[in-house]
Amino acid sequence: MEVADPVSLYNQIAMPALSLPEVALLLFLSLPAAAVIGFRTGAHRRRRLLAADNKIEHVVGETTLGAILALLGLLLAFSFGNALNLAQARKAAVVGEAAAIGTAFLRADYVAEPARTELQKALLEYGRSRILPMDGSLATTEQARAFLKETLTAQEKLWPLTLEATADPMPAPLKGFVAGAMNDALDAHLYRVEHLSNPVSDVVLSMLLAAALMSLFLLGNRNGSNGRDLTWRTFVLSGFLFVVMLTIVDTQRSAEGLVRTDETALLVTVHDMELALAGRN
Repeated sequence: MEVADPVSLYNQIAMPALSLPEVALLLFLSLPAAAVIGFRTGAHRRRRLLAADNKIEHVVGETTLGAILALLGLLLAFSFGNALNLAQARKAAVVGEAAAIGTAFLRADYVAEPARTELQKALLEYGRSRILPMDGSLATTEQARAFLKETLTAQEKLWPLTLEATADPMPAPLKGFVAGAMNDALDAHLYRVEHLSNPVSDVVLSMLLAAALMSLFLLGNRNGSNGRDLTWRTFVLSGFLFVVMLTIVDTQRSAEGLVRTDETALLVTVHDMELALAGRN
């Protein structure tokens, strides 16, 4: 029986299709452009109706505009709430994993040498592999799987070393004490991986963008149809939508942008393990 590559089992991990600067550029250009296109379309329709001596309805499309704006508000609230929940869940997962790895490292002190040092060095290597790069090198699915491959390679050494370190004649309660902590450290990996990819798919974000573009298009179209100028108020709305939507996307990204996952707990844990091993040497 052929053994599958462990990384290939994480086939649900999907990274964003666009980087944060690309998303910012897309929003910055498309939102005001929708209002301008809507205004020009409405103005063209007005001229055509006036040329044909037809009556112009000044309240046409008000119901549709109100419905689209309500839908936009609902999508913004849902997406922003989901982004905040995701950011908090990622932070909690990092703190939980840091605590689990640190506990496993400390409980390994009950193991006799040389197994103790070997196990703790393996835990240090594993802890280092769990720190997400914050330099934008985790932007694609391939990069995410490469990160997983590195950390799984370090992880696969832990349990065999634990079994070797807790072999007889170690008392059974002490075996459970050490092995239980190691099991918690391994389980914490699953929680981190669950929050690595974005549960709000690109389709949902596309729906949000479509609703925003349609709202601005209809606002501009109404002004053009009624013979009014496209005022600064429409562009203020476009600017606010730009800021809110970019904040949502930024909050959903853990390793790029202004809102990033705080990995201080994991960094401190790795530092403490390094100090403990350096002091022993």
